[in-house]
Amino acid sequence: MYFRLLIIGLLCASAPAMAATQAIKTETIRIQRPKAEQFPLLDEDFNRDTSLEDALDNEFAEEPPLPKLEVFYDDTGLPEAVKVTRAALIEIARSGDVSALAPLFAKQEQPPELSFTPVRDPVGFLKDSSGDGEGHEILAILLDIVTAGYLRLNEGTEEETYVWPYFARYPLHDLTPSQKVEMYQIVTAADYYEMLDYGAWTFYRLGISKNGDVRSFIAGD
Repeated sequence: MYFRLLIIGLLCASAPAMAATQAIKTETIRIQRPKAEQFPLLDEDFNRDTSLEDALDNEFAEEPPLPKLEVFYDDTGLPEAVKVTRAALIEIARSGDVSALAPLFAKQEQPPELSFTPVRDPVGFLKDSSGDGEGHEILAILLDIVTAGYLRLNEGTEEETYVWPYFARYPLHDLTPSQKVEMYQIVTAADYYEMLDYGAWTFYRLGISKNGDVRSFIAGD
């Protein structure tokens, strides 16, 4: 019994030393970088949709310049029907009788656009829109507008229209000093800066079709 315990004790004492001196086998693992051809680009593999990125690029791309608009001042280039209507509007405006517009509008197939909502009584509406309540202010505005420079839009089509004043479709930030003087005969500087901030002409404008109908005499945008 004594010898058995002695042997067991010797074995326990020598076990740590044996473990410390025993060699531990190790293995080196080398990681190889994959070749490029094993993983082609995602754009080629999965045909990634880049339409959103393209749209954002286009949004911030510089816009092409607008075509230069030709401005006209005399009535020699107007169709005869337009010339007659313009002369009638000038005569009515100078007469101070806004009700004289009623027979001019009545002979048209379509009434002119005077508001963004339907208007049943054009003369009454113009009187109510006038600061004096009699339509005299509106006639003064009409006279200033119809004697200003104008544009010819949609030339050669059924929608061909002559628009007064040309500022209604002209880039306001491109006006020359002399053009600004023309504009200030119609609106004030405060009006101009307000429209410049808004980005569009919002004062009255007149449109006459190539057959002489008054298509619109309206303010706003």
